Amino acid sequence: MLRAMLRDLRAHKGRIAMTLVAIVLGVTFVVATLVISDSTAASFTGAGTRSDVDLAVRGPEEQPILTRADVDRLAGVPGVTGATGVLVARAAVVGTDGKIIPGRHATAGTGWDDTGRFALTEGRAPARGEAALSRSAASEAGLTPGDEARILLPGGRETRVVVAGTFDYRTLGVESVPEVAFAASAAGELLGDSYTRVELAAAPGTQVSAAVRQLTTAPGLTVSTGEELAAEARDEADSAARSTRESLLAFVAVALLVAMFVIANTFTMLVTQRVRQFALLRAVGASRRQVRRTVLLEAAALGFAGATVGVVAGVALGLLGMWAFTPADEPVTYAVSPLAVGIGYAVGIGVTAVAAWGASRRAAAVPPIAALRLDATSGGPGHRGGRVRAVAGAVLLLVGVLAVALLSGEGLSTTERVLCLAAGVVGWLGVLLLAPLLAAVVLRPVARLAGRRGGPVARLATRGAVRDPRRTAATSSALLVGLALVCAFATLGETMVSMSGAAVRTTVPADATILRSASGDDPLGADVLDRARATPGVDRVAADRYTLVGITHAGGTGRTSVSAIEPAGFTGVLTPRIVEGSGDLRRGVVVGTNEAAMLGVGLGDEVAFEFPGAPPVRQEIVGMIDTIEGQPLFYLDVDRAPAALRDRVTTVYAMGDARAALDAAFLHRPDVAVTDREGVLAEGIAEFQLLLSVMYAMFGAAIVIAVFGVINTLALSVIERSREVGVLRAVGATRRLVRRTVRLESIVICGYGGVLGIVVGLLFGAVMQHVMLGNPLFEFGAPMLVVVISLAGMVLVGVLSAMWPARRAAKTDVLTAVRAD
Repeated sequence: MLRAMLRDLRAHKGRIAMTLVAIVLGVTFVVATLVISDSTAASFTGAGTRSDVDLAVRGPEEQPILTRADVDRLAGVPGVTGATGVLVARAAVVGTDGKIIPGRHATAGTGWDDTGRFALTEGRAPARGEAALSRSAASEAGLTPGDEARILLPGGRETRVVVAGTFDYRTLGVESVPEVAFAASAAGELLGDSYTRVELAAAPGTQVSAAVRQLTTAPGLTVSTGEELAAEARDEADSAARSTRESLLAFVAVALLVAMFVIANTFTMLVTQRVRQFALLRAVGASRRQVRRTVLLEAAALGFAGATVGVVAGVALGLLGMWAFTPADEPVTYAVSPLAVGIGYAVGIGVTAVAAWGASRRAAAVPPIAALRLDATSGGPGHRGGRVRAVAGAVLLLVGVLAVALLSGEGLSTTERVLCLAAGVVGWLGVLLLAPLLAAVVLRPVARLAGRRGGPVARLATRGAVRDPRRTAATSSALLVGLALVCAFATLGETMVSMSGAAVRTTVPADATILRSASGDDPLGADVLDRARATPGVDRVAADRYTLVGITHAGGTGRTSVSAIEPAGFTGVLTPRIVEGSGDLRRGVVVGTNEAAMLGVGLGDEVAFEFPGAPPVRQEIVGMIDTIEGQPLFYLDVDRAPAALRDRVTTVYAMGDARAALDAAFLHRPDVAVTDREGVLAEGIAEFQLLLSVMYAMFGAAIVIAVFGVINTLALSVIERSREVGVLRAVGATRRLVRRTVRLESIVICGYGGVLGIVVGLLFGAVMQHVMLGNPLFEFGAPMLVVVISLAGMVLVGVLSAMWPARRAAKTDVLTAVRAD
């Protein structure tokens, strides 16, 4: 049986080529994802971390609350051989265009020292009037040692320095990587005279931790050992790698699911074409178990071959991806773990074997008598299996629809949202199981219409697609999955863009001038608020201080977003839509309706916000407003927020006829962007559309695999129907007509999968936006552009997929095709 299996694989190399491609692509994406995540973790921990610090005393969130006196006091602890104060404050390199360079690190500056923080890559350490730049900052700004650099300092001040050198930075635990390092003698004047941490070195064999902790009892200060800081760095690296891995594997799982459709369909067709062979094996004594095992061994061998190629390609793709997306001036550590290789082989062999299981059962069910029939077809489940599948699909679809209907509504809790989304997935599975029945229901009327109105090409193509609805469904289901996901996320995106526009236009007045950070998420200084307030023509000002904090409520704990804002500005400048209660922040906090439903809180309930380095802030919920994803979920009176947050202004809203005056006031502030409501909306939409484009590209991998599946199915179908094609040629069909028939059949199959995928995608997208955004179920935004492109794309896919099978069919030799086996 083993020799028979290997002989069959060699004999059907061409028939399994596209299946091998599907396996290779699936394994490639899995291994590449694991290589990228492993390399990401290794790059974080392998280079740029320090191990030369025994203890570190730090303030909360790198706040500069330690003084020179603290450094001197810690240096006097018995056993401490050195104490170095480290200052990290806001600073950024200004480019030739007058804007802050788009650095990859924090807009932060520090003072140069002789600890292990800096590794010179070019030039020398800075003297007074000079500065060293990180390699990435120097590269982005186009600066080299000897050039003059313009540096933005805290409070909007500026200084000009000569670039003395460039450096790589070695982190201690989790900290901001500065772009600028000034001479130690000048850092205090430029950045401030307080420190964010103090690094301590201890004499060998001494224990100074207890004594240091006794001296650092101020609120918010923490003492960490070198081992603890190293563990923090490792945890951060592992978290980044895990986040990358989980994000990519979600798309890889879709690609593998599509590959399973392709593999299962291929093996089903191969079993159908080899019924007489299996019957002969049964006739000469092979048991059902042996036949089933033969097919599974074929699948395992094919999976092994595909996994071997896929592992090599995946390693190459992962390393290439790390090289391409890591800046040239940043160190990268490439890592290929044995686990990644093992998972690649396990996925390749396992997915192929699972996909071929149904075909192996049908092969085992072939009776020996089938060897005597020229028109033998596979036995096994047959119509009974189709009925079971149809009933199961109908049940799943009905359960999914009913569950979504029962769970949908306003004010869904977290559990209800998860269940509603799961119900949508169940309904989707029901549609996949019903796909053969739907193919027959949808395509048979099309075939009858083509028979009456169409020409011979249309009649032959539609009849070919209808002849085996299960095969048509299996082929198109691969396209259905990929296209449905594209349309679902496009629906979510379209709805979110629409809701964002409505929410921002409702909350922010049209005549408000908005000041934001020009460097992304970095906060503005309190001086920006003061200057905006003093600008002529400004009537009223509100400042938003957005942050993520821990929250404790009656139902448990978690994380949420909070905006600390002036009570007068919340209702006097902004115009939130109060759904319930009051908007008076002097009485308590205001929460978004969706967040309140997810947390299970309401008016009168108490919540406690846990800010870093500060005691919990306990507040009563006094009002509820409409919010969407991306907006603050809680609004808090700024006077009740910790002092450190009050100066971390993220957005300033200025009312009055003062746009020109504000532009002039902040003309020489490269860290401040002056815009309006529509500008903020356009920026947010552009960022979200970029994210969606990346997702579409990732789902494109699944669609590519599905295209290979269509090619494979058509090619095997041409082989299976060679006698039919020969008869057509014998009665006068031209090669051109044969090619057009195969091409149109491919378009019908792809069109069926495309239309069904679009419908399923829109409906599942409606469920997603209802669950994630809290929008009514059927008030979603339809992504018409994506729908039109998808329909046109399916026609194009149908044409391209049929090119090789159509040529092969047209070249069929008439006499060879019509002769009996």
